[in-house]
Amino acid sequence: MKNLILAATAIVALPSAAYTAPPTKPKLILAISVDQFSSELFKRYRPTYTSGLKTLASGIAFPTGYQSHAATETCPGHSTILTGRHPSGTGIVANSWYDSKTASSVYCVSVPGADPKERGHQNLKVTTLGDWIKAARKGSRTFAVAGKDRAAITMAGKNADGVYWWVDGTGFGTSSYAGPADAASLRPVEAFNASLTATWKANPPIFWPAPSTACAALRKRQQFGQLTLSGDVPPDMAKGVTTGENFWTTKKFNEALRASPAFDTIIVDFALDLIKRKNLGRGPATDVLAVSLSATDYVGHRLGNGGAEMCVQQAALDETIGRLLSSIEAQHIPVMVVLTADHGATDASERFFDAGGEAYRIDDRSLMMRLNADVSKSLSLVRLPVNTDDPQQIYVTADSKEAPRDQVIEATVKWLKSQPDVKGVFTRTEIEATIVPPGTPPDQLSMIQRFRESYDPERSGDISVAYAPRASFGVPRNIGDSVAGHGTPWDHDRQVPVLFWWPGLSTENRDVPVETVDIAPTLAAIAGIRVTVPVDGRCLDLGGNCPR
Repeated sequence: MKNLILAATAIVALPSAAYTAPPTKPKLILAISVDQFSSELFKRYRPTYTSGLKTLASGIAFPTGYQSHAATETCPGHSTILTGRHPSGTGIVANSWYDSKTASSVYCVSVPGADPKERGHQNLKVTTLGDWIKAARKGSRTFAVAGKDRAAITMAGKNADGVYWWVDGTGFGTSSYAGPADAASLRPVEAFNASLTATWKANPPIFWPAPSTACAALRKRQQFGQLTLSGDVPPDMAKGVTTGENFWTTKKFNEALRASPAFDTIIVDFALDLIKRKNLGRGPATDVLAVSLSATDYVGHRLGNGGAEMCVQQAALDETIGRLLSSIEAQHIPVMVVLTADHGATDASERFFDAGGEAYRIDDRSLMMRLNADVSKSLSLVRLPVNTDDPQQIYVTADSKEAPRDQVIEATVKWLKSQPDVKGVFTRTEIEATIVPPGTPPDQLSMIQRFRESYDPERSGDISVAYAPRASFGVPRNIGDSVAGHGTPWDHDRQVPVLFWWPGLSTENRDVPVETVDIAPTLAAIAGIRVTVPVDGRCLDLGGNCPR
């Protein structure tokens, strides 16, 4: 594991060009995360952006940043962005993990001891940028808005003034475990939800804009597993979901909404409403607003990222972010913006294969069933020996009276290594013995070092597994099933853009491997505060902002 360093003294000295220096103590720090926005996707569509993403890419752009860890999922990835810590420090090792004490699955933002439906920051072991600024500057406020609860909560931190996420059938919601849930905090939610519902009653929403000529050229009927999709825009899952009374409360409507450009539009609409209602950027100290846009992730999962659907989504995302930036600028708010992603992704294996790549689909459920069956048989066990809900993190659950724990691990490792789909297997003991020397560039981390950056002794599995790159997991059968994904330790899932921008900034493209954990200490320096907690990241020199 890397030695922990304080952001005040950790500086990346990178070549600088002539540009406007970062704003001194900006009134608003806007941190945008685009869920599943890989470097590959950013580079593919960068020449086509004309609005918000073009603006941000015209600032100081690191096109190939890194989520350095192995568990490239939503919750771990978001936990790194404003904490400066890898998942090994945040404790958020996956979207869910197995708790051996209760023999149950733990959702990353569930609340220990509370109603299973409650959501909060209690599993997050560290604080965030917003917490740091609030502790150092009286009057500072922190808010977070997202399509997913786990995105909003892990970026907001421990002492946010408002944390909001989309709740299917209701609109935006919150929880007293995540932040204030009093009348003042609920007022923006209630007002926005009521307005949104009234609008939908009068005019059902249009999820998808018409594709451009370039996007339309990508339309192609495609089979994924046992599911065939038309490739049309709007996609099959978005058709016929806005009919009937209270259509917005149905499961089909909300699934189609999430996997559409309209979802990001709603998130930004709420963020802009919150800025005005709370007068963000107009207080005595720097405010922090975290916004996580989730539609790219849902589109990528349900439809893949290589077709017309993602092309249209990227154009719409560009426009939506442009509207967000333009509104903030029109209000003359001194703003500092960063945009990144919680993880990358790869396209569905079938389409990647058709394009000449080496990829195939793994039926992970069947694979894990065979693992349990074969290990049970080899050791003559009655109970299933391992929990395999997450095929990358395997937990030993066998009764020690039936077989010694080490024997179960040895048999499981042997079986996994015999599988052609498996490219790396590491035990807990091996990962704990692994060291990541300070200053190791993220593009030079070995496979086991990537797993080390994801490792928490209380929450991680007994065996970590790396499967074949570019593989798609699961066998989709029905519309709405996932056809593509992420979560692996390979670079296509780890590489994400990191874009810094403020008004007046000139373009500078820095093709060096920075990390998402560098974002929080960099922004802290720009806000004029010293980070007094351990961090894994370092301050990126954007033009004299880092302390010497």
